[in-house]
Order: sequence, then C-alpha cells, then structure tokens
Amino acid sequence: MEHGTGIKELELLNIEWQLDHHLAKKQHRQQIVNDLQLKPGDWVLDLGCGAGLWSSMFAEKVKPNGRVIGVDIDSRWIEYARQNLEQHPLKDIIEYRVDDLRNLSFADETFDLVFISGCSPYLADIHAVLAQQKQITKKGGRIADRSWDDGMFIVHPISPYLSGKVMLAVAQAFESRTPEHYFDNYFGRKSHGIFRQAGFANISTTSYALQLLPPLSPAAKHYITGNAQLYTKIAAPYLSQAELNQWSEYFNPLSETYILNCDDFYYGILEVLTVGTV
Repeated sequence: MEHGTGIKELELLNIEWQLDHHLAKKQHRQQIVNDLQLKPGDWVLDLGCGAGLWSSMFAEKVKPNGRVIGVDIDSRWIEYARQNLEQHPLKDIIEYRVDDLRNLSFADETFDLVFISGCSPYLADIHAVLAQQKQITKKGGRIADRSWDDGMFIVHPISPYLSGKVMLAVAQAFESRTPEHYFDNYFGRKSHGIFRQAGFANISTTSYALQLLPPLSPAAKHYITGNAQLYTKIAAPYLSQAELNQWSEYFNPLSETYILNCDDFYYGILEVLTVGTV
C-alpha cells in the first residue's frame, strides 16, 4: 500500500499496476529480503501483504519447514493472493488471512520476523501498532519496516524546477492532511527514531536508492507512469493547471514531450528499511 492521501483506494482496485510495481522493483526487493538474513525454519508475518508478492520471496528463504503468513485488511487482496497460491511450489508453507493489523489474532511470541511494508505511513497510532507487533514476535525476534521517503524523487529529463514545484505541492498536502486522511509521505526518515522510542534493541536502518534506467520494460513504464499520476493527484490542489498539464504530458506516450523512451532517462526514489530486535 503506497504513496499518498486517497491513493490507497486507487491501488486496491488496480492489481495490474501493483504487479508491475513489484516486477519493476523485483531485484531491489530481493536485495531487501536477502539483507534480512532469514533462516530455514523461521516464521514470518507479512503485514499488509496485498497480492502476496513479498510472501513468496520470504518462503524461499524459510523453506522447507518455515512458515509465512500474509495478512491484509482487504479481502480482495487476500482472495487474489490465495488464488495465485494454488500453483505455487511452496504453497504448503504459505498462508493468507484477512486481519486488522491494529488487532491481530495471533498468539504471543509466534514469529521470528514481522515484516510491514508500505503500511506504517498510514498509521497515526504507529507506536500502539508496534507494541502489538512486539507481543506476537518471539523474544530475540525482529520487526522490520520497509517504507519510503518523498524527500528523494528524481525524474530526469524533467526540469528540476517543475519537479521541485510538484514535490513542494506534495509537502503542502502533507501539512494540510486531516486526521481521517492521515498519511506520512516522509515516514522513512522517521522510522529509526520511532523504533528507538518503541524500545527496540539492535536497531539498524538501511537506505536503498532505487533507480530505473533505459531501456525500460513495459512493467517499469507502467509503474513509473502510475507513480507520476499519484503525485499529480496529491499535488493538484497546490499547482496551476498549466503545471499539472506540463507534468502529465511528460508521462503521456502520445505527447511530444514523453520521456520514458529517452536515452538519458533516470528515475530515482528512496526506500528505507528499519529493523529492531524484540
């Protein structure tokens, strides 16, 4: 679940974009999974699992006798994940459940790793949620949060001036958000401090600069275009129509200013993984 006030609903209805999102980042995400140093036999909870794309990567690390349980509050994602699981070679060690990450139905000290990806920025009560996650994690087990930070968002060859205006508008939207539409575009930079406040031990924070370069795959183009549209939605109240049009035309394949086929194209974002021991 990623990027922006009011965006969650859009993504839930667009499984194709979410799949391309994962495919575009697959090598990057595999590095994150490798860095978690899971062991065969570990039990992993994948919170906000969506289509179960992380769950499959975790299962490869904990097989043959480990366990991966994916949880999402939206039954549409769980239904999709379960259907997709039917043909998976590791289906016997993967399970998907509908559950509320604010009120998880697991026994204390069940998991070696609780992994939460892209959900924390939506949680104004993050400390209470982390406290519950600590209860269901084994002593000496870990909680890992993968989030992003909108302080780094680079698309070249768009003018830095226009990009700066768009990101300033995103920051303005962040400042004016209401409690019922809580969302923190800048959670990544805060995650280390939040884990310290929550009392974790052995806290580590790793920043991953994800870059996408030409030639771009169709999946990467779909992901980047979708992300640009999400920023448009967030920033729209704080930009002129001319600025919105100019920004949108850069991602329109029928436009003369379309940039995703440019030889000098560069796309960069920042993701942050914070891990703490219970």
